[in-house]
Amino acid sequence: MRPNIKGAIRPWQGEGHAPGLALPCCHDAAKRNTVSTAAEDHPTMRRLLLLATILFLPAAAPPPAVPVYRQFGHWFVACDNTRACVARGFDEATSAQLDLIRPAGDAPPTLTLAAEDPVDPAALRLDGKPFPLPAPAWTSKDGAVSTSDPAAVDAFVAAARNAQSIALDAAPSGDDAPRTVPLDGFTAAVLLVDAVQGRPGTATALIAPRGTAAVPAAPPVPAAPAWTPPPPLTRAETASLLRQARSLRSVAFESCDVRDPPEVFALDATRALAIRPCYMAAYQGSSVVAVLPRGGGSPVPVKLALPGLPEDATEGPDMVDPEFDPASGTLTTVSKGRGLADCGSSESWVWSRGAFRLTALSYQNQCGGAAPGDWPTLFRTR
Repeated sequence: MRPNIKGAIRPWQGEGHAPGLALPCCHDAAKRNTVSTAAEDHPTMRRLLLLATILFLPAAAPPPAVPVYRQFGHWFVACDNTRACVARGFDEATSAQLDLIRPAGDAPPTLTLAAEDPVDPAALRLDGKPFPLPAPAWTSKDGAVSTSDPAAVDAFVAAARNAQSIALDAAPSGDDAPRTVPLDGFTAAVLLVDAVQGRPGTATALIAPRGTAAVPAAPPVPAAPAWTPPPPLTRAETASLLRQARSLRSVAFESCDVRDPPEVFALDATRALAIRPCYMAAYQGSSVVAVLPRGGGSPVPVKLALPGLPEDATEGPDMVDPEFDPASGTLTTVSKGRGLADCGSSESWVWSRGAFRLTALSYQNQCGGAAPGDWPTLFRTR
Protein backbone atom coordinates (compact mmCIF):
# COMPACT_ATOMS: atom_id res chain seq x y z
CA MET A 1 0.00 0.00 0.00
CA ARG A 2 1.39 3.38 -1.03
CA PRO A 3 1.29 6.59 0.98
CA ASN A 4 -1.03 9.39 -0.02
CA ILE A 5 0.67 10.92 -3.07
CA LYS A 6 1.40 7.40 -4.30
CA GLY A 7 -2.01 6.05 -3.40
CA ALA A 8 -4.49 4.16 -5.53
CA ILE A 9 -3.96 5.71 -8.96
CA ARG A 10 -7.18 6.59 -10.70
CA PRO A 11 -8.27 8.53 -13.81
CA TRP A 12 -8.81 12.23 -13.26
CA GLN A 13 -12.36 13.06 -12.14
CA GLY A 14 -12.40 16.72 -13.15
CA GLU A 15 -11.50 18.33 -9.83
CA GLY A 16 -8.54 18.52 -7.46
CA HIS A 17 -5.18 18.16 -9.21
CA ALA A 18 -4.64 19.14 -12.81
CA PRO A 19 -5.28 16.37 -15.37
CA GLY A 20 -2.62 13.73 -15.24
CA LEU A 21 -2.70 10.68 -13.11
CA ALA A 22 -4.99 12.14 -10.48
CA LEU A 23 -3.62 11.23 -7.09
CA PRO A 24 -5.23 11.65 -3.67
CA CYS A 25 -4.56 14.95 -1.94
CA CYS A 26 -1.07 15.21 -0.55
CA HIS A 27 -1.65 16.44 2.98
CA ASP A 28 -3.03 13.74 5.25
CA ALA A 29 -0.91 10.59 5.03
CA ALA A 30 1.83 11.72 7.37
CA LYS A 31 -0.76 12.96 9.87
CA ARG A 32 -2.03 9.40 10.17
CA ASN A 33 1.48 8.15 10.83
CA THR A 34 1.67 9.39 14.40
CA VAL A 35 -0.65 8.31 17.20
CA SER A 36 -4.05 6.73 17.27
CA THR A 37 -6.45 8.18 19.84
CA ALA A 38 -8.72 11.13 19.02
CA ALA A 39 -6.98 13.45 21.49
CA GLU A 40 -3.54 12.50 20.28
CA ASP A 41 -4.56 13.09 16.67
CA HIS A 42 -4.98 16.83 17.36
CA PRO A 43 -2.00 18.65 15.74
CA THR A 44 -1.20 20.70 18.86
CA MET A 45 -1.32 17.61 21.05
CA ARG A 46 1.02 15.75 18.68
CA ARG A 47 3.57 18.57 18.85
CA LEU A 48 3.37 18.77 22.63
CA LEU A 49 3.76 15.01 22.96
CA LEU A 50 6.82 15.01 20.71
CA LEU A 51 8.36 17.99 22.51
CA ALA A 52 7.82 16.40 25.92
CA THR A 53 9.11 13.04 24.73
CA ILE A 54 12.30 14.44 23.23
CA LEU A 55 13.10 16.97 25.96
CA PHE A 56 12.88 14.31 28.66
CA LEU A 57 14.78 11.62 26.79
CA PRO A 58 17.96 10.59 28.57
CA ALA A 59 21.09 11.61 26.70
CA ALA A 60 21.88 7.95 26.03
CA ALA A 61 18.48 7.20 24.42
CA PRO A 62 18.95 5.68 20.96
CA PRO A 63 17.94 7.95 18.06
CA PRO A 64 14.82 7.01 16.08
CA ALA A 65 15.23 4.55 13.22
CA VAL A 66 15.78 6.01 9.75
CA PRO A 67 14.59 6.87 7.17
CA VAL A 68 12.06 9.20 8.83
CA TYR A 69 9.26 11.27 7.28
CA ARG A 70 6.94 13.16 9.64
CA GLN A 71 4.61 16.14 9.36
CA PHE A 72 3.91 18.82 12.00
CA GLY A 73 1.42 21.52 11.01
CA HIS A 74 2.85 23.37 8.00
CA TRP A 75 6.21 21.64 8.51
CA PHE A 76 7.67 18.25 7.71
CA VAL A 77 10.93 16.46 8.46
CA ALA A 78 12.70 14.07 6.10
CA CYS A 79 15.82 12.23 7.30
CA ASP A 80 17.63 9.74 5.10
CA ASN A 81 19.50 6.53 5.88
CA THR A 82 22.65 8.55 6.75
CA ARG A 83 20.62 10.68 9.21
CA ALA A 84 20.97 13.77 7.04
CA CYS A 85 17.78 15.77 7.66
CA VAL A 86 15.66 18.44 6.02
CA ALA A 87 13.02 20.35 8.00
CA ARG A 88 10.85 22.31 5.56
CA GLY A 89 7.96 24.70 6.08
CA PHE A 90 5.80 26.63 3.63
CA ASP A 91 2.29 27.86 2.98
CA GLU A 92 0.82 26.18 -0.10
CA ALA A 93 -0.89 29.45 -1.09
CA THR A 94 2.45 31.24 -1.55
CA SER A 95 5.88 30.23 -2.77
CA ALA A 96 7.70 31.21 0.43
CA GLN A 97 9.73 28.35 1.90
CA LEU A 98 12.09 27.93 4.85
CA ASP A 99 14.52 25.00 4.95
CA LEU A 100 16.70 23.81 7.78
CA ILE A 101 19.21 21.33 6.37
CA ARG A 102 21.64 19.45 8.57
CA PRO A 103 23.86 16.42 7.96
CA ALA A 104 24.50 14.09 10.89
CA GLY A 105 27.67 14.39 12.97
CA ASP A 106 29.60 17.61 13.48
CA ALA A 107 28.42 19.41 10.34
CA PRO A 108 26.66 22.75 10.97
CA PRO A 109 23.04 23.34 9.97
CA THR A 110 22.03 25.63 7.10
CA LEU A 111 18.93 27.84 7.04
CA THR A 112 17.55 29.02 3.69
CA LEU A 113 14.61 31.30 2.92
CA ALA A 114 13.45 31.18 -0.70
CA ALA A 115 10.52 32.13 -2.91
CA GLU A 116 9.71 32.51 -6.59
CA ASP A 117 10.77 36.17 -6.42
CA PRO A 118 13.94 37.34 -4.64
CA VAL A 119 13.92 37.58 -0.86
CA ASP A 120 15.06 40.87 0.68
CA PRO A 121 16.82 39.99 3.96
CA ALA A 122 16.15 43.50 5.30
CA ALA A 123 12.37 43.33 4.74
CA LEU A 124 11.49 40.27 6.83
CA ARG A 125 9.02 40.50 9.68
CA LEU A 126 8.46 38.02 12.51
CA ASP A 127 4.89 38.17 13.83
CA GLY A 128 4.61 41.63 12.27
CA LYS A 129 7.79 43.03 13.80
CA PRO A 130 10.95 43.84 11.80
CA PHE A 131 13.26 40.84 11.65
CA PRO A 132 16.20 41.67 9.36
CA LEU A 133 18.79 39.02 8.58
CA PRO A 134 22.13 40.83 8.78
CA ALA A 135 25.18 40.32 6.59
CA PRO A 136 27.78 38.89 6.58
CA ALA A 137 26.26 35.96 8.51
CA TRP A 138 23.37 35.85 6.02
CA THR A 139 24.15 35.83 2.31
CA SER A 140 22.00 36.22 -0.79
CA LYS A 141 22.31 33.97 -3.83
CA ASP A 142 19.89 33.30 -6.70
CA GLY A 143 17.17 35.23 -4.88
CA ALA A 144 17.38 33.19 -1.65
CA VAL A 145 19.02 34.11 1.65
CA SER A 146 20.86 31.55 3.75
CA THR A 147 23.32 31.06 6.58
CA SER A 148 25.47 28.32 8.04
CA ASP A 149 26.85 30.60 10.74
CA PRO A 150 26.23 28.79 14.07
CA ALA A 151 25.44 31.97 16.00
CA ALA A 152 23.04 33.21 13.31
CA VAL A 153 21.28 29.81 13.18
CA ASP A 154 20.94 29.71 16.97
CA ALA A 155 19.52 33.26 17.06
CA PHE A 156 17.01 32.48 14.30
CA VAL A 157 15.82 29.25 15.96
CA ALA A 158 15.48 30.97 19.35
CA ALA A 159 13.28 33.68 17.82
CA ALA A 160 11.24 31.48 15.47
CA ARG A 161 10.41 28.71 17.93
CA ASN A 162 8.00 30.99 19.84
CA ALA A 163 6.58 32.85 16.81
CA GLN A 164 3.57 32.26 14.57
CA SER A 165 4.90 33.20 11.13
CA ILE A 166 7.67 34.92 9.23
CA ALA A 167 6.74 37.32 6.42
CA LEU A 168 9.06 37.97 3.51
CA ASP A 169 7.43 41.29 2.61
CA ALA A 170 6.93 44.27 4.87
CA ALA A 171 3.99 45.50 2.74
CA PRO A 172 2.92 43.43 -0.31
CA SER A 173 2.09 45.55 -3.35
CA GLY A 174 -1.35 45.64 -4.94
CA ASP A 175 -3.47 42.54 -4.46
CA ASP A 176 -0.50 40.26 -3.91
CA ALA A 177 -0.87 37.90 -0.99
CA PRO A 178 1.85 38.30 1.65
CA ARG A 179 4.62 35.74 1.28
CA THR A 180 4.68 34.07 4.66
CA VAL A 181 6.03 30.87 6.16
CA PRO A 182 3.84 29.57 9.00
CA LEU A 183 5.86 28.46 12.01
CA ASP A 184 3.32 26.10 13.55
CA GLY A 185 5.27 22.85 13.72
CA PHE A 186 8.70 24.49 13.45
CA THR A 187 9.78 23.65 17.01
CA ALA A 188 8.55 20.05 16.77
CA ALA A 189 10.36 19.66 13.44
CA VAL A 190 13.66 20.96 14.84
CA LEU A 191 13.28 18.74 17.90
CA LEU A 192 12.87 15.71 15.67
CA VAL A 193 15.99 16.60 13.67
CA ASP A 194 17.93 16.84 16.95
CA ALA A 195 16.55 13.47 18.09
CA VAL A 196 17.24 11.65 14.82
CA GLN A 197 20.85 12.86 14.87
CA GLY A 198 21.40 11.99 18.55
CA ARG A 199 21.89 15.61 19.63
CA PRO A 200 19.79 15.83 22.86
CA GLY A 201 22.17 16.23 25.76
CA THR A 202 24.88 17.75 23.56
CA ALA A 203 25.99 21.30 22.85
CA THR A 204 25.05 20.84 19.16
CA ALA A 205 21.29 20.49 19.82
CA LEU A 206 19.31 23.34 18.28
CA ILE A 207 16.67 23.07 21.01
CA ALA A 208 17.94 23.05 24.62
CA PRO A 209 21.68 22.58 23.92
CA ARG A 210 23.49 21.30 26.98
CA GLY A 211 26.15 18.89 28.17
CA THR A 212 29.44 17.80 26.70
CA ALA A 213 28.48 14.42 25.24
CA ALA A 214 29.92 13.58 21.82
CA VAL A 215 27.62 13.74 18.82
CA PRO A 216 27.19 10.39 17.03
CA ALA A 217 29.06 10.25 13.74
CA ALA A 218 27.08 10.13 10.51
CA PRO A 219 26.54 6.58 9.23
CA PRO A 220 28.47 5.81 6.04
CA VAL A 221 26.63 5.93 2.74
CA PRO A 222 26.06 2.28 1.74
CA ALA A 223 27.43 0.96 -1.52
CA ALA A 224 24.93 0.35 -4.30
CA PRO A 225 24.16 -3.33 -4.90
CA ALA A 226 26.11 -4.93 -7.71
CA TRP A 227 24.40 -5.66 -11.04
CA THR A 228 25.53 -8.69 -13.01
CA PRO A 229 24.70 -8.43 -16.73
CA PRO A 230 22.57 -11.47 -17.68
CA PRO A 231 22.58 -13.68 -20.76
CA PRO A 232 20.60 -11.85 -23.45
CA LEU A 233 17.09 -12.98 -24.33
CA THR A 234 16.78 -15.15 -27.39
CA ARG A 235 14.23 -14.35 -30.07
CA ALA A 236 12.05 -17.21 -28.90
CA GLU A 237 12.24 -16.06 -25.27
CA THR A 238 11.41 -12.49 -26.26
CA ALA A 239 8.36 -13.53 -28.26
CA SER A 240 7.06 -15.76 -25.47
CA LEU A 241 7.65 -13.14 -22.77
CA LEU A 242 5.96 -10.40 -24.79
CA ARG A 243 2.86 -12.58 -25.20
CA GLN A 244 2.78 -13.08 -21.45
CA ALA A 245 3.40 -9.38 -20.78
CA ARG A 246 0.34 -8.42 -22.83
CA SER A 247 -1.84 -10.38 -20.40
CA LEU A 248 -0.61 -8.63 -17.24
CA ARG A 249 -3.47 -7.14 -15.24
CA SER A 250 -3.55 -3.82 -13.45
CA VAL A 251 -4.51 -3.54 -9.79
CA ALA A 252 -5.46 0.14 -10.07
CA PHE A 253 -7.47 0.00 -13.31
CA GLU A 254 -10.21 -2.31 -14.55
CA SER A 255 -8.56 -2.46 -17.96
CA CYS A 256 -5.45 -1.11 -19.69
CA ASP A 257 -6.31 1.43 -22.39
CA VAL A 258 -2.83 2.26 -23.66
CA ARG A 259 -1.96 0.68 -27.01
CA ASP A 260 1.80 1.04 -26.60
CA PRO A 261 3.48 -2.38 -26.72
CA PRO A 262 4.99 -3.91 -23.57
CA GLU A 263 8.74 -4.24 -23.03
CA VAL A 264 10.73 -7.16 -21.65
CA PHE A 265 14.30 -7.22 -20.33
CA ALA A 266 16.58 -9.97 -19.08
CA LEU A 267 17.31 -9.78 -15.35
CA ASP A 268 19.37 -12.92 -14.87
CA ALA A 269 19.67 -16.38 -16.39
CA THR A 270 16.17 -17.45 -15.27
CA ARG A 271 14.09 -14.26 -14.93
CA ALA A 272 13.00 -11.28 -17.01
CA LEU A 273 11.27 -7.96 -16.31
CA ALA A 274 8.03 -7.03 -18.09
CA ILE A 275 6.58 -3.50 -18.28
CA ARG A 276 3.08 -3.17 -19.75
CA PRO A 277 1.82 0.41 -20.31
CA CYS A 278 -1.70 0.70 -18.95
CA TYR A 279 -2.92 4.27 -18.58
CA MET A 280 -1.72 7.62 -19.92
CA ALA A 281 -2.81 11.07 -18.76
CA ALA A 282 -1.65 14.64 -19.32
CA TYR A 283 1.74 14.54 -17.62
CA GLN A 284 2.41 10.96 -16.52
CA GLY A 285 1.29 7.41 -17.11
CA SER A 286 0.98 4.10 -15.33
CA SER A 287 2.36 0.67 -16.24
CA VAL A 288 2.06 -2.81 -14.77
CA VAL A 289 5.45 -4.25 -13.80
CA ALA A 290 6.17 -7.93 -13.16
CA VAL A 291 9.01 -10.46 -13.09
CA LEU A 292 8.53 -13.35 -15.52
CA PRO A 293 10.29 -16.73 -15.54
CA ARG A 294 12.32 -17.01 -18.74
CA GLY A 295 11.45 -20.69 -19.05
CA GLY A 296 7.70 -20.23 -18.61
CA GLY A 297 5.56 -19.95 -15.51
CA SER A 298 3.40 -17.50 -13.61
CA PRO A 299 4.35 -13.81 -13.42
CA VAL A 300 5.36 -12.35 -10.07
CA PRO A 301 3.97 -8.81 -9.67
CA VAL A 302 6.63 -6.35 -8.55
CA LYS A 303 5.99 -5.05 -5.02
CA LEU A 304 8.83 -3.04 -3.49
CA ALA A 305 9.11 -1.59 0.02
CA LEU A 306 9.58 2.16 0.51
CA PRO A 307 11.27 2.55 3.91
CA GLY A 308 10.44 5.53 6.09
CA LEU A 309 7.15 6.36 4.40
CA PRO A 310 3.82 6.17 6.20
CA GLU A 311 1.29 3.35 6.05
CA ASP A 312 3.78 0.54 5.30
CA ALA A 313 4.23 1.98 1.83
CA THR A 314 5.11 -0.19 -1.16
CA GLU A 315 5.62 0.39 -4.88
CA GLY A 316 4.02 -1.77 -7.56
CA PRO A 317 2.75 -3.63 -9.43
CA ASP A 318 1.25 -0.44 -10.94
CA MET A 319 4.10 2.06 -11.25
CA VAL A 320 4.15 5.63 -12.55
CA ASP A 321 6.33 6.06 -15.63
CA PRO A 322 8.67 3.11 -14.90
CA GLU A 323 11.88 2.78 -16.91
CA PHE A 324 14.49 0.03 -16.90
CA ASP A 325 18.11 0.57 -17.91
CA PRO A 326 19.55 -2.77 -19.10
CA ALA A 327 23.09 -1.40 -18.91
CA SER A 328 22.92 -0.87 -15.14
CA GLY A 329 20.03 -3.11 -14.14
CA THR A 330 18.21 -0.09 -12.69
CA LEU A 331 14.44 0.28 -12.46
CA THR A 332 13.27 3.87 -11.87
CA THR A 333 9.95 5.62 -11.38
CA VAL A 334 9.04 9.28 -10.92
CA SER A 335 5.57 10.19 -9.66
CA LYS A 336 4.33 13.78 -9.52
CA GLY A 337 1.67 14.52 -6.93
CA ARG A 338 0.39 17.13 -9.38
CA GLY A 339 1.55 18.74 -12.59
CA LEU A 340 3.62 21.42 -10.85
CA ALA A 341 5.85 18.67 -9.42
CA ASP A 342 5.84 20.50 -6.08
CA CYS A 343 5.17 17.16 -4.38
CA GLY A 344 5.91 13.61 -5.44
CA SER A 345 8.51 10.90 -5.27
CA SER A 346 11.30 9.31 -7.29
CA GLU A 347 12.76 5.86 -6.67
CA SER A 348 15.49 3.64 -8.11
CA TRP A 349 16.22 -0.06 -7.60
CA VAL A 350 18.95 -2.32 -8.92
CA TRP A 351 18.39 -6.01 -9.67
CA SER A 352 20.96 -7.81 -7.54
CA ARG A 353 21.13 -11.29 -5.99
CA GLY A 354 17.69 -12.25 -7.25
CA ALA A 355 15.71 -9.16 -6.18
CA PHE A 356 15.24 -5.45 -6.77
CA ARG A 357 17.16 -3.53 -4.10
CA LEU A 358 16.58 0.13 -3.32
CA THR A 359 19.35 2.55 -4.30
CA ALA A 360 17.61 5.95 -4.13
CA LEU A 361 14.40 7.44 -2.77
CA SER A 362 13.23 11.07 -2.72
CA TYR A 363 9.82 12.06 -1.39
CA GLN A 364 7.64 15.04 -0.52
CA ASN A 365 4.05 14.47 0.54
CA GLN A 366 3.04 18.10 1.10
CA CYS A 367 2.45 20.08 -2.10
CA GLY A 368 3.92 23.58 -2.37
CA GLY A 369 7.10 25.49 -1.77
CA ALA A 370 9.61 27.41 -3.83
CA ALA A 371 11.41 24.62 -5.70
CA PRO A 372 9.20 22.12 -7.59
CA GLY A 373 10.94 18.78 -8.00
CA ASP A 374 13.28 19.41 -5.06
CA TRP A 375 11.99 16.48 -3.02
CA PRO A 376 14.06 15.57 0.04
CA THR A 377 16.18 12.41 -0.03
CA LEU A 378 15.11 9.51 2.19
CA PHE A 379 17.54 6.87 0.91
CA ARG A 380 20.88 7.11 -0.88
CA THR A 381 23.72 4.85 -1.98
CA ARG A 382 27.12 5.46 -3.54
